[in-house]
Amino acid sequence: MPKKVMVVGVGGVGHVVVATLISEKLVDQIVAIDVSDRNLKHLQEKFGEEKISTYRVDARDFDQLSRLMKEVDIVVNAAHYSLNLGLIDTCLKNGCNYISLTGGEELWIEGGSRFKEMIEAHLKRDSEWRENRLTGILGLGEDPGLSNIFARHLVEKLDEVDEVVIRDADTVEDDRFIIAPLWSREELLMSSIAPAVYYEDGVFKKAEPLSICKEHVFPDPIGAKKIYLKEHPEVWTLSLFLPKKARKISFWYNYDGISADVIKALWKMNLLLREKINVKGVQVSPFDVVVEVLPQPIDLVDVLGYAGIEVEVKGVRDNSHISEKIFTYISHREAYNRCGLNGTSYLVGLPAAIGVILLLEKELKEVGLLFPEQLNPQPFIRELIKHNLPVIFEERRTVEIKEF
Repeated sequence: MPKKVMVVGVGGVGHVVVATLISEKLVDQIVAIDVSDRNLKHLQEKFGEEKISTYRVDARDFDQLSRLMKEVDIVVNAAHYSLNLGLIDTCLKNGCNYISLTGGEELWIEGGSRFKEMIEAHLKRDSEWRENRLTGILGLGEDPGLSNIFARHLVEKLDEVDEVVIRDADTVEDDRFIIAPLWSREELLMSSIAPAVYYEDGVFKKAEPLSICKEHVFPDPIGAKKIYLKEHPEVWTLSLFLPKKARKISFWYNYDGISADVIKALWKMNLLLREKINVKGVQVSPFDVVVEVLPQPIDLVDVLGYAGIEVEVKGVRDNSHISEKIFTYISHREAYNRCGLNGTSYLVGLPAAIGVILLLEKELKEVGLLFPEQLNPQPFIRELIKHNLPVIFEERRTVEIKEF
C-alpha cells in the first residue's frame, strides 16, 4: 500500500531526500515542510504538485506539525538537530516512524561537544518507541550514517575488533576558496576548534584541536590528502552500540589546502569567539563576522572535487590480523547533475531516503530509537549500489598469528 512521507526542511539535504523518493512507487505522497516559500516553490516547479503537498510552517511549531502528521508514515528531519527531541515526541504521539540526519552547531560548545548528552536524551525515550513498535533512526546521513553502517558491516566480518577508523574525504578543488564549507559554516568552525576526541581502551581521550595530522591515500579518484583527528558522533555511538567491542575508535577529516592552518590561526587570535565584543561602539561577535565572510554551501554546488567516506576496521579473523575497508564517493559535478547540489549534500541526503525506502519495504524490522550501527547494513549497501554509487571493498591480511 502506498505511503505518505513528511520531509521537514527541503532547501538542501531535504531536497535530495525528496528528489530520491519522488519516483518511488511505495511513496504515494510527500508532505514538504519549510519556512521558506522559495524552497517550497522550487520543489513544485521541479517535481510538480501531483505527488508533493507543500506547507510553509515554522518547524518549531510542533502543534501545527502534529496536525499535518495525520496519516503520515515516516517523518524525515532534514532541517536542524535542535528539532530532534520535539519531533521525536510528536512522531511518537502520532504513531509515525522517524529519521534524523543529526547535526547542528548547537551540539558544539566551548571546549567540546554535547554528544554524550544527546545519546542519553534519546535513550530515555527508547523504551516508549519499542513499546509502540515504532522505529526512529538517529543520524542517518553521510557521517554519521554511512560511516556507522559501513563500520557495522566490517565488524561483522571479524572475530575480534581492534580498531575502527573513519575518514571523511570531502574535497573542493577551487582556488577561489581558502575555506570551503560544504555544509553548515557554523558547524564546520565549531567542530574544528573543539578538542579532538578519540576512544581507546574504554576511555575517551582528548587532544588539542587540529593538532594531530597525517597524510592518507584514499582510493582513486581522491588520492593523497592531509587528514586531521576530530571529535565526531560516531566515536561516541560506535563505542556503545557495535555488536563487537572495538579497542580504538577515531574520526579523521580532510582539510583542503591551508584551511586547517587558517582556522587554527583564527582560533588562536580569538576571532572565533561567540561572545560579542565592542568594535568602535558596536557589539559584534567575531565568530559571526567570520561566518558571514565564508561562502555558503549553496555557493559550492557546481565545483570540482568530491564527497567521500572511508571506513577501516582492523582486527582478527581465522587467527590472522585483518584490515577491512569500505569506500564510497561522488563528484560534486555528478551530484549537481543529479539534484543541483554538491556531493556532500547528496551523500548526506541519500542515506535518509534509503532509510525511508527500507522502512516502507519492511526490510528494517528493528524498533526503538536506534543509531545506524544497530541496523542490518546489507540492505543499505545494496541500495547504495542500486542508486549508482561506487562501493569499493578492500581486504588486507597483515600477519598470521602463530601459537608457540
